[in-house]
Amino acid sequence: MYTDIMLQKIDELTRKVNILLEWIKHISNSQSEWVDKEETLRILRCSERTLQTLRDKGILIPSKPFGGSKFFYLRKDVMSLFEKNFPGKI
Repeated sequence: MYTDIMLQKIDELTRKVNILLEWIKHISNSQSEWVDKEETLRILRCSERTLQTLRDKGILIPSKPFGGSKFFYLRKDVMSLFEKNFPGKI
């Protein structure tokens, strides 16, 4: 037989597992929202040096996964910068 304490612990564990599953689902869906350096260069039609300047000036903020060596950019930020510089070209 389950005691009230055991049932509470099971409920708490179930709640935490569900939160974790939602977080994993969110992370996996948001992966497509990120683009790597090569894709960013292609979209913006710029050189690596120009991309570096955009990072240095804080115009385009990169994300770097913990322990990784590759920069990623939010697709919406890249597209916004493109539209600002090349209006009507999308």
